[in-house]
Amino acid sequence: MKRRIAALLALTVLDSSACRPELEDDYWLVNAPRVLAVKSEPAEARPGARVTFTALLSMPETSNEVPTWNFCTAPKPLTENNAVSAACLGKAALLSVGRGSSVEAVLPATGCTLFGPNGAPGGYRPRDPDITGGYYQPLRVDVAGSEPAFHLQRISCDLADASTDTATQFGLSYVANRNPQLEPIRASVDGEELGLDAIPPGARVELSVSWAASDSERYTYFDRTRNVLTERREAMRVSWYTNGGRLETESSGRSEDDPELNAQNHWTAPESGGSFALWVILRDSRGGGDFAAAQLRVQP
Repeated sequence: MKRRIAALLALTVLDSSACRPELEDDYWLVNAPRVLAVKSEPAEARPGARVTFTALLSMPETSNEVPTWNFCTAPKPLTENNAVSAACLGKAALLSVGRGSSVEAVLPATGCTLFGPNGAPGGYRPRDPDITGGYYQPLRVDVAGSEPAFHLQRISCDLADASTDTATQFGLSYVANRNPQLEPIRASVDGEELGLDAIPPGARVELSVSWAASDSERYTYFDRTRNVLTERREAMRVSWYTNGGRLETESSGRSEDDPELNAQNHWTAPESGGSFALWVILRDSRGGGDFAAAQLRVQP
């Protein structure tokens, strides 16, 4: 049972700063209801702030199914190596947010205590930040026919392990993350651009997305190994999903040292005609994101 819980929690944490183990080679293939991503506006906020959450679902627009949203208020024990606590799978640790494809909610005021550097009561040690220095409030999203999914909402917390001067300087210089924006999806075959609605049967299509230079933001970072403030640039990751054909990879992107502003993937079209869904999710390394859905039409 413990192994199943660990695998479930690892698999259902949505594209964000958290990593999901590559347990399936074709995780990009969507053939059942699934919450693919959540976009929050703003992308980063202090506990107690109001945030709007919007889900990207792998269901027809005509579907009557809508997500149910709950904050998880259970800090993760040291004995668990998951992105969120196993208690988030139960009901006792959930705080209702609402239902709908998009909801507005106030972030729990205890975020930096339960999931940040302040340390929760009951013997829980302060959480370590992720590689960008960030902390996250778990948000559970449920849709009928799918396993629970978890969005990690970035929360702004004060530095708790730095000198007063460093913490003050950090507070004055750090700018909260904002969401990047996806440019329209482009397709080409053998270097020749074509419309998403005019794909030849069996073609190996290069899919490409891009973003603005300002979307890969620079941000103040506290280097704990050297005990100094420095500056880093966001890495960008693109996740790809479809319900037909074959994608070459589940994700692509650019590291924080790579100045390119685009990412590619290849999709092999079926030999028969038809229309296939494509979902593309852009994430920066601080948890901000954007997504798009399109139809790939293969001409018979």
